[in-house]
Amino acid sequence: MFSAIVALPMSWLVEVMKYVYQDWEFAKWIAMAVVLDTVLGIAKAWIEKDISSEEFWNKFGKKMLGYISLMILSNILQHYTVNGSTVGATEWMGDYLCTYMLIREGVSVLENVSAITPIVPKWLLERMRAYTEKEYNKKDESEDELQRD
Repeated sequence: MFSAIVALPMSWLVEVMKYVYQDWEFAKWIAMAVVLDTVLGIAKAWIEKDISSEEFWNKFGKKMLGYISLMILSNILQHYTVNGSTVGATEWMGDYLCTYMLIREGVSVLENVSAITPIVPKWLLERMRAYTEKEYNKKDESEDELQRD
């Protein structure tokens, strides 16, 4: 009887979670990257004597909200169905979102390591920054053009 009482709500939760997120292996990888980045970011702030718990929680909360949203969106793009079949045209977008998040965390880790001790080659750091900032710069340029018109 007890197992039935526990199993009923859990079966509903499992069914709902399949629509929210499925790739728990990727979730472990991105979580490890976020933990590494966070630890290095705290170390960097401590060395630079620039620690602020309010700023930390603000940035960390925004990052978590953004990453969780992107992970759910990637799940939707990879697994939604039309007439019972997944749509292959958007599956790549889910893969791209996950790859982008992991690369962005990698860049942040490299930036933090470089700030703590300059062992990361500058050319590598610049190349990684160019990859992640390219889309932001395109967006800023297009917004500037719209404002001028």
